[in-house]
Amino acid sequence: MKRLLGTALLILAFAWPASASGPYYYVTRFVDPIDMDDVIAGNFPDRINSYDVYYPLIVYLHLNGRFTDDHAALFQLKYTPPAQAEDYEENFWRIAREEGYEPPAGFRTMKLFSREITDPGDPGNSRTISNYVDNCQHDAFKTAGETLSDRKSRYGSGSVELSRWLEAQVQVFAQCSGATAFVPLEEPASNWLPLEQHDRRYQTAAAYFYDGQYLEAASRFEEIGQNADSPWQDLGRYLVGRALAREAIVNENDPERHLELSLNAYRELANDPEYLADFPSVSGQILHIRTRIDSAAVRSEIEQRIFDDPASMSALDLHNYYYLTRRVRPTAGTTDYTRWVWYATNARTTPEEVVEQWRAEQSPAWLYIALTRANSSLDESTLAELLQAAEALPDNSPSYLKILMQRIRILGLLGRVDDGLQLAEEAIGSGLDRSSVNRVRLAAAEITLTWPDYFRWASLKPLSLPWSDDFARQLPSNFHRITGDTTLFSYGTTNLLNTYFTSSMIEEVIDAPSLSDFQRGRLAIAGWTKAMLADDLESALRLSAQIRLHAPWLADELEGFEQAQDKHFEAARIVFDYPAFSPWLENGVGRVHGTSSRYRQTPDHVTFDRSSAWWCSWRYGYRTSDEVLQSPRFSRYSDEELSAIREVGESRETAATTSFGPHVIRYARENLDDPRVPRTLHRLVFATRYACPSSPGNISQAAFALLHEHFPESEWAEKTPYWYGELD
Repeated sequence: MKRLLGTALLILAFAWPASASGPYYYVTRFVDPIDMDDVIAGNFPDRINSYDVYYPLIVYLHLNGRFTDDHAALFQLKYTPPAQAEDYEENFWRIAREEGYEPPAGFRTMKLFSREITDPGDPGNSRTISNYVDNCQHDAFKTAGETLSDRKSRYGSGSVELSRWLEAQVQVFAQCSGATAFVPLEEPASNWLPLEQHDRRYQTAAAYFYDGQYLEAASRFEEIGQNADSPWQDLGRYLVGRALAREAIVNENDPERHLELSLNAYRELANDPEYLADFPSVSGQILHIRTRIDSAAVRSEIEQRIFDDPASMSALDLHNYYYLTRRVRPTAGTTDYTRWVWYATNARTTPEEVVEQWRAEQSPAWLYIALTRANSSLDESTLAELLQAAEALPDNSPSYLKILMQRIRILGLLGRVDDGLQLAEEAIGSGLDRSSVNRVRLAAAEITLTWPDYFRWASLKPLSLPWSDDFARQLPSNFHRITGDTTLFSYGTTNLLNTYFTSSMIEEVIDAPSLSDFQRGRLAIAGWTKAMLADDLESALRLSAQIRLHAPWLADELEGFEQAQDKHFEAARIVFDYPAFSPWLENGVGRVHGTSSRYRQTPDHVTFDRSSAWWCSWRYGYRTSDEVLQSPRFSRYSDEELSAIREVGESRETAATTSFGPHVIRYARENLDDPRVPRTLHRLVFATRYACPSSPGNISQAAFALLHEHFPESEWAEKTPYWYGELD
């Protein structure tokens, strides 16, 4: 039987361990992932995906008030695949070798089956279809190995009878791959022992089976199954159905008729309790064939049992349902559940269609997906109708938190932002855990109309950190003292800042009262670097003051920048001295620097470690979305400012070495007497090695040449034996 697919568990790694080798990105958790236990408890995922199998069932049952303790027990069952059998193939050939027999030439268990397809409307037009089949499976070698051991015991090693059996069996297995031409086995002689004759008839049928002559094999197995004297009678009866199924599946010869014949053969065997006890896999074969005939019907039957009689279900039943559902994608079927899951997962359906279904069914399950799909395409009266229905749900409704978040969102769509934010405030004050608080805060942030309001709600406290609060508080002043109460940016907010914020916009929000010093310091660094990339020296000078304020350990460096005549070189020197300086923010705490066996949290923009990568260009750039720019928070910007915002995405095609490297080379050529030049040239070459997979060779070579030509005796030339990258 075709092996069923197993259920995979997604394991989320929240942090990479820091070590003495350098910085690692710490993926800061702000919300807990929703797992099976959460869904069973009524806390649903943010969305139902088309590849989900169990979650939609549980959500639907919960919302319709049909979820029972038996359902909870069923969905907590763990399917354990059958234990791997011993290597029957190796065992068989080991015993065969003891008798002097080796595998046939080109032996393997897979076989390429090819057949020619002719167009009925055009007999002269034909094509060949080929596919590999797992032809000889482990049960074949198990049976052969057991038989070989028995016959060796009966006949004796080296006997004529054993040799005849082994020669035939090697010939049978030669058909596994079809590497040798098929030659029918010699028919048993009348003077052979009766057991030898029965064995040979079974081996002959098996040879036809592995050669793909399934109808001939089925006829021979049927004859064996009718012979009460044959030790192969029961297995012969079993293999009739298997041969007929292969005729349908592998040879694709009249598939419907041969699958029905196979199914009938197995059902007849299943009617015999004694036979079924000896061959329990008959039930699996019936399910397999029925699935081949009408997999949707089989899936529906199992689904109905899950709904109505969960106590009778096993882990294998649930596993089979998983396989069938992954094989048969949701359709707009006839039952309420199949329609519901289709609308819940099909992005091509419109909110209007989902609302229409809810109005027709008037069930909590349909209300749930109508709420999740509601958007600005719905008129105000429809949004108000959905909002009223959601407000009427009791506080103990399944996934009340998710519904509350949808209420916040819909209030925003209706222009009732203050009401939405008030609802969020009340929810946060009701004693939610931090993960739930952060989910509500993010929902509230999305309906805000101003940047101060947005950052007030989008600044989150982490669920965990790789260090304790006490450890963080004891760090020196030039370390980031990030504790569990430090507000940080999540991925979505960081992405918004990176993609849509110019240096001027960062200046606008950097003093927002909700931001922590850590957030302001990172914003100042990013804004300053963006300003230098845009050659906006006025903005860079203003943000330089912000860096000195929020990252005071860099005050001397930035004062030097402010006083320098050549600010482009001074900026380049700073960037190459502090590799984590970047126009792009990292979400959460950013990089963790391991300088000992314990975490030593250094500022993510202050490091000399060679493993600290300067920023690289994004291979395909990163373009802004006009849909985002149409949101209220962008409405006050002029066309000129919106154009500058769009250019932020284009600037992602820059890299530290290509943006700032030319300023270093230019300045060095003009100021060879500046004592800072040798070290800065070294740092530039150093950056071309560690910054990006593909280094700008022209820049690296030019810096290398200047350093070794004019400062050959310096320590920096000694530390720079090579340049890196490819020349244009």
